[in-house]
Amino acid sequence: MKSPFLYIVPLALISLIMGVIGGWIRLGWGISFFNPVPVSQHGVFMVGGFLGTLVSLERVVTFHKPALFLIPFSFGISVLTFLTGHAPASHILLMAGSIGYLVVCFVIFRKFKNEGDFLLALGAVFQFTGHFVLYKTQSYPMAFAAWMLFFLFTIVGERLELSRFLPRKKFQKTELYFWLITISVSAALYHYGTSFILNISIIGLATWLLRNDISIINLKKQGSYKFLGISLLAGFCWLIITGLLGFSESPLKYDALLHAFFIGFVLNMILAHAPIIFPALLKINFKPFHPIFYLWLTLLNLSLLMRVSGNLLTYNSLKMTGGLINGLSFIGYLANVAILIIKHQIYEKNYKIRSI
Repeated sequence: MKSPFLYIVPLALISLIMGVIGGWIRLGWGISFFNPVPVSQHGVFMVGGFLGTLVSLERVVTFHKPALFLIPFSFGISVLTFLTGHAPASHILLMAGSIGYLVVCFVIFRKFKNEGDFLLALGAVFQFTGHFVLYKTQSYPMAFAAWMLFFLFTIVGERLELSRFLPRKKFQKTELYFWLITISVSAALYHYGTSFILNISIIGLATWLLRNDISIINLKKQGSYKFLGISLLAGFCWLIITGLLGFSESPLKYDALLHAFFIGFVLNMILAHAPIIFPALLKINFKPFHPIFYLWLTLLNLSLLMRVSGNLLTYNSLKMTGGLINGLSFIGYLANVAILIIKHQIYEKNYKIRSI
């Protein structure tokens, strides 16, 4: 059986492209498109269709049970039902995928009893909550809090798993759970005046990650490990900026805060982990890296700085240009990773032929 990567990930990439195009149109770029859906569903394409597919695929592939691939497939296929005008069916597919992913996370936690798996399971609860809220209210601002918690718990959980060999004292774990609990409670009560607590808690969690993650250790290494460390640090810094933006009085604060989190924090995590995750899904022993990765990393972060500055200064052309380069740099990076993997596979195939 071929790797599920080969028939599920293309659906995630379609979601990514549709989501990026929709984001560009929302910014004001005059892009003609046959269907207005990519504009209206920009957020759910990115969170559900693209990231939901990849996150769930990474978990289910460890079970070696073909039926479980219906979970990431459910996330991925939702983009096609959106594009064909069946939005209710798409929301149901996203919720079904979320429930399946939650069950998988719970089973993994029951089996291994790891802290990271526990946080991933909690993140899955928030993922379902976000898709359910969007289905019932059709309000992205209402779903945003749950999606934010989904990514926070998922990313922190994965970082704990990858750095579990580091010794941590009891007070360090206590601090981590303090920030996660206060973020969860203050996000749920945001409309009741807890924004100050939420902002401080996000900053607190980011500083915890900066102090306790292995990213600093990776900076002392070379090649892909150093790139990983720099990408992680960039993401943690954007999480601090997300918290600081919460104190802004700008009329465009929401757009700045939203993209500081989803692009600055979440996508920097994708840049860091893509060279590890994609080969693992393909079941190949190869970790792609090239110094040009730093170009994409720099473009993504500088363009996001442009976009956020454009929001705060109400300078629309700066915001539009930053948003355009955001999408191009992220797609360029993923294409770069894919090209390196394909070149490696072609080389390996030719080497085997020559060895016969």
